[in-house]
Amino acid sequence: MRQQGKIIKWHDDKGYGFVRATSDSKEVFLHISDIHRLNKRPEINELVSYELMKDARGRFRATHVAYQNQSTTYRHTEQQTKLNATFLVFILMFFTLVIERTLKGFLPVSFTLILFGANLTLFLYYYQDKTSAMKKAWRTPESTLHWLSLIGGWPSAYVAQKLFNHKHKKQSFVVTYKLTVLINCIAVMLYSLPYLQNMLISLLTK
Repeated sequence: MRQQGKIIKWHDDKGYGFVRATSDSKEVFLHISDIHRLNKRPEINELVSYELMKDARGRFRATHVAYQNQSTTYRHTEQQTKLNATFLVFILMFFTLVIERTLKGFLPVSFTLILFGANLTLFLYYYQDKTSAMKKAWRTPESTLHWLSLIGGWPSAYVAQKLFNHKHKKQSFVVTYKLTVLINCIAVMLYSLPYLQNMLISLLTK
């Protein structure tokens, strides 16, 4: 007998979560491999139908899981998001600053090469992770994405998030991503703009 319920917890990086029936308060384990015709990543509060079975340890788990109103939900979720023009201008200004400071010798060439390398690598990682998510294959750890963003890959991360419709809706991930942008930008400006360094030293020594 099929149950009706919704996903109440979901760990996207690990591929499992818990579902609760509308007529029951008990949480039931759900693995991504048990979702029938997976065409998008599960989300919290997603309405699903499923069958119950016991695993080898006698614990209940949801199997043959199907999304409710699947086609409508899929079209809504996979709708491509728009790039923010203001943030794109900010990215352009950032790259212009980096190139100008490098040409004038305030930033080492090696740093600039690492920054551009991080952007290329991170864009490819996002593409791979999105593809893996759709195929239920091995996922790129979120920590790897954040570290590459922190060392300067955040511009390509933003473009990839919007272009591939990936990782930009998970609140905890977005907050950490914004923090990497802030830290990286502050570090680059303080290192490449001597007058900012002097202002900071002056403020700290008063």
